[in-house]
Parts: sequence; C-alpha cells; structure tokens
Amino acid sequence: MRGVSLLIGPIGQLVTAKSMPWRYGDDVLIMEDAGIAVDDESIVDVGPWDRISREYDSKCRVPAEGSLVTAGLVDPHTHLLFMGSREDELELKLQGVPYEEILRRGGGIYKTVNATVNATDDELRRTLFGRLFDVAKYGTTTIEVKSGYGLLPSEEVRLLRIINNAIGSVPPDVVPTYLIHVPPRDVDRRDYIKAVIESFNVARGLAKFVDVFCDEGAFTVEETREIMREAYARGFGLRLHADEIAYIGCSDLVNEFNIASMDHLLNMPEKNAKLLSSRGTVATLLPVTVLSLMTNRRPPVKALREAGVPIALGSDFSPNSWSLNMQYAMEFATYLLGMTPIEVLMASTVNAAYSLGLRDRGILQPGYLADIVVWDVPNYRWLSYELGRNKVSLVIKRGNILEATPEGVLARKECG
Repeated sequence: MRGVSLLIGPIGQLVTAKSMPWRYGDDVLIMEDAGIAVDDESIVDVGPWDRISREYDSKCRVPAEGSLVTAGLVDPHTHLLFMGSREDELELKLQGVPYEEILRRGGGIYKTVNATVNATDDELRRTLFGRLFDVAKYGTTTIEVKSGYGLLPSEEVRLLRIINNAIGSVPPDVVPTYLIHVPPRDVDRRDYIKAVIESFNVARGLAKFVDVFCDEGAFTVEETREIMREAYARGFGLRLHADEIAYIGCSDLVNEFNIASMDHLLNMPEKNAKLLSSRGTVATLLPVTVLSLMTNRRPPVKALREAGVPIALGSDFSPNSWSLNMQYAMEFATYLLGMTPIEVLMASTVNAAYSLGLRDRGILQPGYLADIVVWDVPNYRWLSYELGRNKVSLVIKRGNILEATPEGVLARKECG
C-alpha cells in the first residue's frame, strides 16, 4: 500500500474533462463512488474508491459521500484591483442616463481611476488581498487579475507590481495581465500609445498577458493592432476585450495574431466563430456583465459551439459588475446564455485554465495539480440549477485543505 498525503473519497460523483481544451459535445468522465489519491501538490490516481482505498494510505482523508467533486474553478477575466465603488450609477442606468453623461458628471471608469491612483500601495494591497481570499471561498483556485485603472503607464506598472505581491501569499494562484483599458482624458492618443509601448520593457517580468479594450469608445482596431504587435514582439501573451459595446472589427484581429482569448463578444458576427476556431482562440464569456449592462445582446453561443470554439467563463469582477463569486457566472451562463450544466462546468475549469495557458490544472487526472472543490450538492447539474447560495463545501489548493479561520479567511489546514 502506497502512502500519500491526501485521500478523497468515497466521492458521490466525480466529474472532469478528459483532456484540454474541451469542446461542446466532447466526452467527460463522470464517476460515482470514486476516489482521488493526492501526493504533495499533484493528483497521483483517480478511480473507483474500492481500488483507491486498497492501494493507497494516508493519515489525511476527506470523505465526500453524497457530494460532487470537481477541479477547482479558474476565473480567467477579472478587474480585481481598484479602489472605490460606483453603486450610485446603478440608479442612473435604470433612469436611462447614457454612460457618456455619467462620464461627463465625473463618474464611470474615470471615477474609479481617480480613486485608484490616489490610494496608497498599502491600501491597494489590502483591498486586493481581501478580494483574493474571498474568491477562494467560492471555489476559485486560479484567477487572472488585470491592471487597467491607472491608465498612465507608470500607474499601470505600479498596479502590476502590487498584483505580483499577491503571488504565493493568497490561496488562489494569480495570473497578472497588463490591461490597456481606455485612453486618458486630455492626452494625445498617439503619445499615449507610444508611452504604453515603451512601458512594455518594464512590464515584461510583471505580466503574462497584454489585454486591450478594443471597442467603440475605447481603442480602435488600428490602435489595438499596433499595441498587440509590439506586445507580442516583447513576448507577452495576448488577450482581447472585443465586440462588447459594438462590432467595429475587433474580433477580426484574430486573423492577424495568436490571441489566447477573445472576451465578451456580445456583438461578434456569427461568422467570426470560425475564425476563432481556426486559430485555436478561446471565447471567454462574461454573463454577469451581460446582466449588469442590462442589454439584450448575447454572445453567439450556438455559432461558437458549432465552430468548435472552446468556451470559457469569467466573473469580470469590476466596479460595473461586482461579483467575486464565479458560481454566479456559472448560474447566469445557463439562465442568460443557454449553456448546459456540463458546458458551464467545463468552461469554468479546463477551458478557463487553457485560456490562461495553464496546462497543469482544470482536470482531475494523474499528473495535474490537486486543485479540487468538494461541493455541497449531489451532482454537477446542481451547479447551474440552484441559484444564489455558495455551494462549496471544501476547497483543496495544491493538495492543501483550506479552512476558514476565525477572521473568515481561508488558510491551510493541518491534517492528521
């Protein structure tokens, strides 16, 4: 009998992808009365509990009878680092006040930028760390965090340094992204883009990806092309906010660049789904934002499926879509976007990991990271079916069981 650091089982229902990326219609592994053997940070075996319990021994065991067990959630699109809030704008939106008018009154993104730029590093760090501990409570074990609320390149680099401070100090793994969000007011756009490109040399060690908000009211296709060309030349991976507000040709850029993920896509033409598929680009959909925008627009889910595009889901936590809970994104993906429960689960685990270039997580198979969630539900369909409750029973991160401390944060639990 082999000794391991952790045994999980018997498991009521284990659900996982078999490989990555997962595409609509691909097989998944659904196993009842299952077990998982974990040693150190990795999964070493998955199979029937009867066999796992005979072949492995551990002083630490997590029973999961009657429970669903999946890979840990991966959130591939967040704006987690900012200060302030904009709850007053909700009523303005309900009254039909255009966003341009909200900006004119000093609200919108520039209000958030002002609050963020004027905060101290310590205030920003505390806010970010608090949110990162919170997301783990909802089952998120890996999360992308964008800059974007500094606007000036020096401020964006500052935010990236604070994001990097969190790596290894909070339960989720953190993937930093340099977001080129919107042009600052009263700054020449050409000078600004030049300064952004110059800042890439400083940001190279601070961000895995460069993301550009290409859309009406943000950056044009030509401006985005220039920024992405220079980012790619300096070794950054590429992500893109595309076709959220309007279609101005942003998603067409997938023809020119190896873009890891195209995000939002509320106004993407259905024909462009084939372009994403041919380039191996993930479509990251953000249903909480669909809700917060109060729009009737929807991403072309059916066309994406038929073209074989891997679909990921993200929370898009921001001042405009305030939800740290990836489970809301999963629930709304079914009720707003028509995605099936198994599709939602795959989009929130294996495909979200794939979109971030992470090939070592998102799947419950030997050799993958032991990022695991035990759910307080009997099967995977409940993840989409039940609304509004934190359905997490237990989070395991890199083979470590996390438990709530008296302060309400998740920390490593000693076992045995």
